[in-house]
Amino acid sequence: MSHVLTNEEAIIANPAQYKWKALTGAILGYTFDALDFMVLALAIPLLVKTWGISLASAGLISTATIFGAALSGYIWGPLADKFGRKKTLIICLAWFGFFTFFCGFATNYVHLIIFRFIAGIGLGGEWVIGAALVTEFFPPEQRARATSAVQSGWAVGYALALGVNAYLVPTHGWQWLFFSGILALLASLYIAIFVPESPAWLKAKQNKAKGIETVSNTVVQVASWTDLLKGANLKTTLLAFGLCASCLVSYWGAGSWIPSYLSAERGLNIKAMSGYLMILNVGGFLGYYAYGYLADKLGRRANFIFGSLASAAIMLIWINLSSPTAILWMAGVFGFITYGYWGPLAAFVSEQFPTSVRGVGTSFAYASGRMMSALAPFAMGGIAAKYSLGIALGCVAVIYALGALFGFFMKETKDVIVVD
Repeated sequence: MSHVLTNEEAIIANPAQYKWKALTGAILGYTFDALDFMVLALAIPLLVKTWGISLASAGLISTATIFGAALSGYIWGPLADKFGRKKTLIICLAWFGFFTFFCGFATNYVHLIIFRFIAGIGLGGEWVIGAALVTEFFPPEQRARATSAVQSGWAVGYALALGVNAYLVPTHGWQWLFFSGILALLASLYIAIFVPESPAWLKAKQNKAKGIETVSNTVVQVASWTDLLKGANLKTTLLAFGLCASCLVSYWGAGSWIPSYLSAERGLNIKAMSGYLMILNVGGFLGYYAYGYLADKLGRRANFIFGSLASAAIMLIWINLSSPTAILWMAGVFGFITYGYWGPLAAFVSEQFPTSVRGVGTSFAYASGRMMSALAPFAMGGIAAKYSLGIALGCVAVIYALGALFGFFMKETKDVIVVD
């Protein structure tokens, strides 16, 4: 009996023709993902003063956001494998855009924790789905650079948050940090209009309907969590989880408290702190492209082995500097090293999994890493309260270094083809 194609199955985009539009959509999505997370990091020092809450309590606001993102990550991956990358990405962006905007109306600590948890549910899927989308539009020789370009959206989003913090907050209040979250709807609209569904996902779906057993030399099956425990998938899943956990715990252990560190222990005001953080993100922006290029040329594993160890070293150096000028310029080096090596993460993790379980596998690894990182802001806040923010940030260096171990045992994927 012949198979009749549905309209969705019949229209499969040429990845070479639409890859740049897909990349633009993913960059926009990650830009507003970054904006959403960083407005909270910038708001925390202001909320500590305004509401009179402790550092540990303030850390719980970040923890609620990350915990919501981690929990939802287990949901969005299977949905992306079942309904497609495009639809789920649009929903994620609209979700956290609306709820971040609502955070600006919070009148107390409890309300903000609730709103941040709900916003986190939308945030949980953006990186995972965007990673799968870009991975499936680009050939292997360009994929690390493409996902690094997506990561550069983080620096842009951070810069937008710093702009709001420097120019709107002093006059209009911390609420405008959260109001800016509504801009995520721009990315949602762009993807809805200009970005087609993933060709690899549509081909896998089409072949399942036809009864064809393989796509890209991998078994085509209905994705489920149990598939991650079978055969080679188990080792892949555990290593991918370990790498994501190291990256995320170290990032949020440091990222949630760097603004407070510069404010409390270096005495910077809002505008001065924004200047330091801007230098950090310029370094990160350049680092994303540099690491992406090297990962395509030299391999993904070397990227994470070097990046993890170098991040541990540069963190220890940076937090022990006392000269304002040295801190300023080392911030750029810190951003280049510690943010840059994240660039190929989406490619490296998603390439580990076959098409049929790429969404669920990448989602599990990243969401589980986020679950581990959910306690990082709270734990670092506790350490900071008992000792100092410098000591807390020093602990992050050890976590950075662990990433090299996971990267060493993961398979090299720079030549893996994921699109037929």
